[in-house]
Amino acid sequence: MQTLKHFAKMLFRQWYKKLVLAAILGLGLYCSLYLLDNRKQKWKFSKNTQTVHQKSESQDVVEIDPESQIQDNQNMYKVPREDVHLHTCPACFGRDLCTDLESGALELYKNSKTESHNLSWREAVLNKNDKVIVSSAADSSWNRFDQFICNNASKGFPCDVSTGIRASYLASNQLMTADGLRNLHKVLDKSKSEVVLPICATNKLVDELKAAFDGDGDGQLNEEEQAELMTGLLLHPSYVLLKFQDTVNTNFPLPNYQGTCGRLAVWEGGVTPLKDHLQESFEERAGLASQILQLVDDFQNEDPNWYFLYTEFSYNSLSVTKEGEILLTDLQDVTIIDKTLFPPTEDLVSGTNERLCNEICFQKFTSDILTSPNVTDVCSQLRHYGQLMYAIVCKEILSDLEEHKMEGLLNYEKNKDQQKSRYSGLLHSPPEKDKENIEEVLRECVQETSAGGRNQAVEDLQDILENYLSYNDLEHENDDGYEEDNNDKESENY
Repeated sequence: MQTLKHFAKMLFRQWYKKLVLAAILGLGLYCSLYLLDNRKQKWKFSKNTQTVHQKSESQDVVEIDPESQIQDNQNMYKVPREDVHLHTCPACFGRDLCTDLESGALELYKNSKTESHNLSWREAVLNKNDKVIVSSAADSSWNRFDQFICNNASKGFPCDVSTGIRASYLASNQLMTADGLRNLHKVLDKSKSEVVLPICATNKLVDELKAAFDGDGDGQLNEEEQAELMTGLLLHPSYVLLKFQDTVNTNFPLPNYQGTCGRLAVWEGGVTPLKDHLQESFEERAGLASQILQLVDDFQNEDPNWYFLYTEFSYNSLSVTKEGEILLTDLQDVTIIDKTLFPPTEDLVSGTNERLCNEICFQKFTSDILTSPNVTDVCSQLRHYGQLMYAIVCKEILSDLEEHKMEGLLNYEKNKDQQKSRYSGLLHSPPEKDKENIEEVLRECVQETSAGGRNQAVEDLQDILENYLSYNDLEHENDDGYEEDNNDKESENY
């Protein structure tokens, strides 16, 4: 046993230094490997960071935010060539926006397409900033139109409509007359209610429409220009109205016209439906209601030469801009009337020609204007019946009274298919101090009880609403004044 212990001590003394040296070498090797691996990781990270930085620099050169670019790629796309149908022109709306479209300046939002009244609508962006609406007629309407062109030009269907329309009745001189425009609906065997813009046409209206579509400015329409006008009047009168407004320099609350390319029409977008504002404060809703009533007044009195009739007022036809301004955005059913048709002695302001007019009275007028063989006589009396627009606005949009809940003004008590409105009236929940007065004037606006009562009710309603607008203005002024006083005090203290 002693011998074994002695042998162990000798072995330890002999190998002690070697064991210590081996431990030191092993620890040094481990540390070297660790540092080398860490350097490799840092080098990889540095290389990746440099790559990202280089990419970022290249993106800065073209000034594109990579995240927004990815989002744009996902949510937007260029207008497909097959949607434009440029090869069909002049059986189309025009070409004034084609340069922008071909350069990719017009981009459509995915999944934004809606269809109504034989039209399709898509939200889009023009030149990266301007929100616009891109619209066209429905495919079924275009097919019917193309078939008419081919048949009328004595060509089999399908045919080259771009040449066929020049040989068709749509390019003839006899169509570009007051009588030709009043009977334009017969071309496609439509009802007169489907082509209402020119049903009261005069030679003066013919001249203004020519000016609106005279692209080369020579004072007359060539075959191509006339074909584009007729295509618009038959399939998409909305943009014809916007071009007309630009030509006669009226200032109605309508969208700004942007242009056309092939079978697409483009105008101002970036608006919200009126129904989305039903939960705003009463002061805000009073402001919108006042604008709608003013719109009706403008249609009748703003322009000294032209009177506009529109009987399709609803929550679906009106929109609100981001500045809080009302726009009429469904323009398909606007009729343009030359005021020279009105008798010069008629004076509605003094009340000498006013008479009680409600459901039966309005029904007769709307029937006569659509069926009378001598429509100019009916159109000459239109100024009296324009108050129908107020009755529709008050019932379909402003009033929240239970008696006004059924949709539609004419024949609404007898129409069994009529549905109850899904929306509250814009002037719902009025302050208690004005509730009774507002309800009273709305009743008179919808169903007047005395001659001239509707126009007087509208004036009274505007006066009530004006108090809320003035209150808002005063509130803003007080806010501004408070800020100015504070600024003055701070300056003095400084």
